[in-house]
Amino acid sequence: MASFGSALGLLLGISGLWSGLQAAPPVPIQKIDAAITAEMQRQKVPGLALAVVHKGVVLVAKGYGLANVEHAVPVTTDTIFQSGSVGKQFTATVVMLLVEEGKLSLEDHLTKFYPDAPPQWQGITVRHLLTHTSGIPDYEDDTFNLQKDYTDDELAKYAMSLKL
Repeated sequence: MASFGSALGLLLGISGLWSGLQAAPPVPIQKIDAAITAEMQRQKVPGLALAVVHKGVVLVAKGYGLANVEHAVPVTTDTIFQSGSVGKQFTATVVMLLVEEGKLSLEDHLTKFYPDAPPQWQGITVRHLLTHTSGIPDYEDDTFNLQKDYTDDELAKYAMSLKL
């Protein structure tokens, strides 16, 4: 299967179709479809979702290929992809933007955001989370279902049940 880097490269390459455009352009959907289809075949990408946004306006939102090959589930504009560790860099960037804006501190304790957290979380800060030094263990054991869509509250409750 193609790597995330390959898929990202594909999308960045496709974005070149719009470089230099100033006003909301007519969308060359046939060219987009042809380029996406060719690159998906070349790089063996089973599926992807594409959004072309110009000045905050969505010009194209479309799914290509399969989200689940085994069950032949097509990619749609509502498909949620498993991002794995890729989300960590985006999370860290957003946290640092909030720090720059003064809305968050790296020294804020988790109990500021989770007042019902267990006592052993008293000393854990945002910095600890960003540097993976909080002591909160991974939750990829047999009791955690990776196929389930957990709510934020369910994830927090699960994490708080783990021993440090």
